[in-house]
Formats: sequence, structure tokens, C-alpha cells
Amino acid sequence: MANAARAVRPSLRRLHIYLSFFIAPSLIFFAVTGAFQTFRIPDQKTAPVLLQKLARAHRDDIFALKAPAPPRPAVRPSVTPEQAPPPRPAPHVATMMVKWFFAGASILIVLTTAIGLWMGLAYSRDRKVLWLLLFAGAAVPAVLLAL
Repeated sequence: MANAARAVRPSLRRLHIYLSFFIAPSLIFFAVTGAFQTFRIPDQKTAPVLLQKLARAHRDDIFALKAPAPPRPAVRPSVTPEQAPPPRPAPHVATMMVKWFFAGASILIVLTTAIGLWMGLAYSRDRKVLWLLLFAGAAVPAVLLAL
């Protein structure tokens, strides 16, 4: 039994490396866009268009801007201070801490993925195959989003 496991291990390691190189671009994409979304940056009106489109690809699997909201009525009824909605409370400290934790996790995912890619390229004899898989892992979703 131990001999069978020893025989399979190199094949599993190679498969793991190949799959990792193919999926690495998506992992980096989701980590980066997820970090921006943690703080709702793409939802701000002043966010760059590219960032808004990337966030939409992350959330809705479509590379496009959201449709504009319908126009509001031109005449707004006057609102007395008593009728005005209450101001939004400041985020709870724990909420901000968890947002920063997830943003840090996103950074570490990108870092560890980059280290894994470097290790794969540095210690592999199949560099051309790995570069091809890395390119394909970036190109396939880009082409599908463009359709």
C-alpha cells in the first residue's frame, strides 16, 4: 500500500501544480476585487469605471456598469426635521475590525499565490506548460466575460 501511495504522489503533485497555475489568476482576481468590495469602494459614485466593472464581474459575472437608477421626481415634498430619517450610525468597532481582517486576508491570498507561482516556476521543468496554464487561466474568464 505504501508503495502505491509513493507511486501516485508525483502525479498528484504535478496535477496540483497544473491546476494551481490555471486557477491562480481567478484566485488573485477574487481576492483583489473582494478586498475593494469589503469597504464598498466600487459602489461609490466616484469609483473608477474599471473598478466598478470588475466588482460587477466579481458579484454578477458580467463585465458592465450597472444600469442607471431611474430619475427621482423633480419636486420633493418638504420634510420637517421631525420627519427626516435618523442619521446613519457609525460602524461598530468589531465591524471595522472584521473588514480590515478580510482585507488583510485578501492581501495574504495574493501574496501566497504569487509565492506559489514563483515556486512552481523556479522548481519545475515544465515552465512552458506552467506559463501556458497561467495565461489560459487568465484568458478563459476574460474571453467568457467579453461574450
